[in-house]
Amino acid sequence: MAGKKYQIRLLKIAEDDFKEIITYIAADNPKAAQSLANKIESNLELLSANPQLGRVPRDNDIKEMGYRYLIVHNYIIFYTIENKTIYIHRILHGARNYKTIL
Repeated sequence: MAGKKYQIRLLKIAEDDFKEIITYIAADNPKAAQSLANKIESNLELLSANPQLGRVPRDNDIKEMGYRYLIVHNYIIFYTIENKTIYIHRILHGARNYKTIL
C-alpha cells in the first residue's frame, strides 16, 4: 500500500526567500534561475512523497527546533513535519549564517 503524499506548505518567509533567490539569479541568467526553480520544486515534490528524505541537522540548537533540511545546489531548505504536512520554513544560501536566521 503506497503512503499518501504529505502536503507541502511554504511559510510566507520561505516564499519570499524563494522569490528573492530566483529574482536575483534571473537578473544575470534567466535560464539558470528557471533551472533552479524547477530543481527546488521537484525536490519539494520528492519530499512530499518521502518526508524523511532530508537530513537531521548536526547542530543541536537547530535539531531541537525540530528542523530537517534538504540541500538543492547551494541552497538549504529547512522544514518541519507536523501530521501530514511539511512546513517549509526557510530556503537559504548555504554560505549564510543560517543559525542566526532560523
